[in-house]
Formats: sequence, C-alpha cells, structure tokens
Amino acid sequence: MRRRTLIRPWWLVSIAVWAMAGCKPTPESTPAGDTRPARDVAVRLLVADDPALAAAISQVSGEWKARSGATISIAETTSAELVANEALPADVDAVIYPSALLGTLARRGWLTPLPEDYAGNRELAWSDTFELLQIAETRWQQSPLAVPLGSPVLSCYYRTDLFEKFHRRPPSTWKEYRELAEFFSRRENLGDAAPATDAEWFGCVEPLSEGWGGRPELARAAADIKHRDHYSTFFQIDTMQPLIDGTGYVRALEELAADAKLGPANPRTADLDAVRNAFLQGQTALAIAWPGHQRATKPMSSMPATGFCELPGSADVFNIADMSWEPRTPEEGVHVTLLGLSGRLASVCEPSAHANQAVQLLAWLSGKNWGGDIGAVSSASPATTLYRRSQMRLTQPWVDAGTDAEAARTYGEAVRDALNRPTYLLALRIPGHDRYLAALDAAVSEVLGGESTAADALTTAAARWNEITDELGRDAQRQAYHQSLGLEP
Repeated sequence: MRRRTLIRPWWLVSIAVWAMAGCKPTPESTPAGDTRPARDVAVRLLVADDPALAAAISQVSGEWKARSGATISIAETTSAELVANEALPADVDAVIYPSALLGTLARRGWLTPLPEDYAGNRELAWSDTFELLQIAETRWQQSPLAVPLGSPVLSCYYRTDLFEKFHRRPPSTWKEYRELAEFFSRRENLGDAAPATDAEWFGCVEPLSEGWGGRPELARAAADIKHRDHYSTFFQIDTMQPLIDGTGYVRALEELAADAKLGPANPRTADLDAVRNAFLQGQTALAIAWPGHQRATKPMSSMPATGFCELPGSADVFNIADMSWEPRTPEEGVHVTLLGLSGRLASVCEPSAHANQAVQLLAWLSGKNWGGDIGAVSSASPATTLYRRSQMRLTQPWVDAGTDAEAARTYGEAVRDALNRPTYLLALRIPGHDRYLAALDAAVSEVLGGESTAADALTTAAARWNEITDELGRDAQRQAYHQSLGLEP
C-alpha cells in the first residue's frame, strides 16, 4: 500500500516528534532535573551483553552515591537470557540493552516512557545528542523510551596517502566506491606505491562472514529502497508481505557481490574485526567497518595513513509504486543512514520502585558528565560510538588504538554527518529481528558462494521471512512493525 508524505526538513520533524512525546509521568514523578538526595536507595541496573560497560558503571558508582545519595546495584545478563524470561526481575529499576531489542522489550510492556520534561534535563543535555538518536532510535511509536549510549554506523575507511597520490576523492556513491576499488585493486596502477608482490592486497574489504553479510546488504540497499513517499521498506505495511526480494534489494546484493570479488578470495570469512585488521595492516585501499576502541584494541606497529568518510549512497531510488528508478532530490542527498546495527540504549523499567532515581542515573550516565567530551562510561563498550556534538572535540576513545588525531577527527565527522541525515532507515527491531536477519545473511552467503543469483536468493529469503512472520503471528508482527515506524498499531 502506498502512502505519500511530505518531505520535511529534519529540524521540523524533530520538533513535531517532540511535540508528540507527551507521556504519562511515573507515579512518583518529579521534574527531570531533580537531583535531590535519595539516601538508602539502591537503583538496580541490569546490563545485557556488555561486561565492559557494566564494569565502567561500577567504577563511577562511588561518584554517583556522593552526588545523589543513592547506590547502584548492577546485575549482568545476555540478550538471549533477557528475551527468554517471561518478565523482568521484579526488583530491576533500569536496563541497558542492545539497540535492536527496543521493540521486543517495548512490546512486552517492560519499559516506561521518559518523563514529559526529559528534554529539559540539565544532566541529559538532550539537544547535544545527534539528531537521529533523538527522533528515531530511542523511540517506539513516537514515545521516548530510552537514552543513548552510542550506536555505531558502518563507515568507509580509506587510504589517504593513496588517494592524495592519485588525486582521488572519498566515494559519495556506491558507483564511485566500485570505480575506486577497481582502480586500487590493480597493482600496476599503483607504481612505486604498490605493496610487495608477496603481500596480500585488495581493492576493498567488507564484513561478509556468517552472521554479518546481511548488514552490509541492508546498508547498501538503504539508499536504493528508502523512498520519500513510502513508510514501508522491509514489509508491505498492511499485509506484512516481505519486500526484500524487490528491485532495490536485488541491485544492492548484485553490487555487493561484484565488489566482493575485489577483496579476499573467500569473502565469507571476513567478520568486522578481520576487515578492520586487513585495513590497519595495510592490505586494502578501502574497507567498510567501524573502528574498535582504544580500550579494546592494541596499536599496530605501523598503521597506514587513514581517513574515514560516510558510507556511500545512491543518486537514485526505486519507487515500488511506479516500479521505476527516480533521482534523489538535492534536499535528500545521496546518503541514507542505516541505524540500529549495534549500540546500547538505556531505559527505566516498568514497574520500578525508584523510577525517579533511575531516570536521574540514566541521564547522568548518558549525559554531559559521563557521556560528555570523552564519553568515559560508554566508550568502555566496544558496541558504542560517540553520540554527542560535544564529543566531536575528542573522538579518540572510539577509534582504534594508534589512530592519529586527524584520522580520529574524520571518523567523528563521518558519524556526526550520518546521525544528522534527513533520510534514514532503522534496522529491523520487531520481535524475531535476529531470525529475519539470519535469513538475509544466508541469502548473501549463497550469492557470494556462487550458489544462487541475487534475485533467487532473496526470493528464498522472503519466503523464510513469511514463515517467521506466520510463526510469530502475522497480526502481532504487523502491529509491531507499525509501532516501529512510529505509527498506530
């Protein structure tokens, strides 16, 4: 079903969303800026899939107690254990979890909206966070349910020394990316800049291993499928019939498979860490990944000259209503950001015996103190990245150890630009999102292995999506999908 909407500048969209964000206050509601002492109160925090983040919060718990009078009690779990439970533990006040789980937890009624005045919380400094985190990733059906701790987006690494030597510019579109990868893949083009003949060398490398291939496919397809006049990108909005076997997805997968031939002989062996290491070890001119963290990586003995840019996009987009390709407008630009591939969100639980203190704790952890210039808490997690404008002053904590200041600056700019785009695509976050993504991973793997064409593999994946939807309940999944798009169920 086709639904037309007007194109709005991002700042008008965010104002409209904030205006719609009225939520019933918690039973003990006080102003979001209230930090009155709370002696003998223990805020119980559950952290999923992130031991490093739990340890970092524990390290600052003493300062929180000195500031608020409350203590922090931290428990850890996994996403699998969290989702397998029929209910949250009764004494949990707040939860930190992977971004993709927001929909699952919200659908179960486990999360409570932020207070009505959360955007004015002095600690949280909401206006300092990047735009798409404010208006999209932290929301469910227009309700603000979470504060961010940083969500990585795939970026493009490139060799600044080679690009300067050969007077090339970072790619803006996937077409330009392909041309650059082809040029740099040929050693004869590089002259005295060519690596040793016995060294591995690639034009580009992308994370296409099992469990990863669907993500680069979605990141490429985003610019091909996200049309200004349509809400739906993954499913038909009323029937939940999958759209992943459509023309835009097929083109993206064909291009991905063609580019993979300019990389390792078996592209299905390269996960995110392998791609990053291939670039840092000087084996490729281009790579699609996101950095490790200073705390999580060891510096290379010798790192190549590194630059970062936003993930390439597309100058045209497929209109499924007219079954034709159309040029993107200047207002849209060529880039479409894919959100929610990784990252951490924090929410207050429903119910919570200490909801006000939980709100203040999360605002403090995400906000201008511990989330400020250096993101001292969130940067401990390898699943996060910078998420505030103020963090642009010091992006070093979120890049690979040994990355120089100039490269770190370009990384920060790439993330900032991606997370302030007017056009974006939220990765699936409805119940069963991991199962849907696994089916897409399998399709990518078949094409990379030469076992299927892109069209046939995606037809198979779409059939599997239908099976998953029927298993989980088509009407329930339709309601969840509507809510994930900010619509009434």
